[in-house]
Amino acid sequence: MGPFDRFLLGVYAFFITVVFVLFSAVMLGWTAPLFLLKEMFYPGQPEIFWPFMALVILAGLRLLWVSLFGKSRGRHVVLTESSLGQVNVSLQAIESLVEKIVSQFSGVREVKPNIIQVPQGIGIKVRVAVTPDVNLPQLSEEIQNRVKSRVMEVTGITVNTIKIMVENISVHKPRVE
Repeated sequence: MGPFDRFLLGVYAFFITVVFVLFSAVMLGWTAPLFLLKEMFYPGQPEIFWPFMALVILAGLRLLWVSLFGKSRGRHVVLTESSLGQVNVSLQAIESLVEKIVSQFSGVREVKPNIIQVPQGIGIKVRVAVTPDVNLPQLSEEIQNRVKSRVMEVTGITVNTIKIMVENISVHKPRVE
């Protein structure tokens, strides 16, 4: 769902909520919203009523279409395309590969990768928790180099950027369950 559809969904949900709150207030006996509802939905003024209803119906149809037939774009990367078809790899698979690569470094306690699709390849953000005895600049550079070369070797996808974020310097070992 794109930004336009999210905005449309927000406005549509707000409108429907306000209308149902007003209808509920009238049903509970409060007569003040009745005047507002009569003015808003009075078919005696077709120049206001019908264009407004057309917009509400079109917005509802658009949201229904997107929810039923909209594609979840950007959750995979095309590796190759030939006359037989496409070969895709999911971003989740690349995240798993990065997690495996980074967790093999000594001193790394926890790894949380995030893959971002960019026009010329992918970008990788890796959040790590490390032990206090590691040299952070050296470890970060080693992680970047190894991840870039290994992802290129396994998938053939160009890695444009690798950002390392050290979230925690931890002395405690993670629990094994």
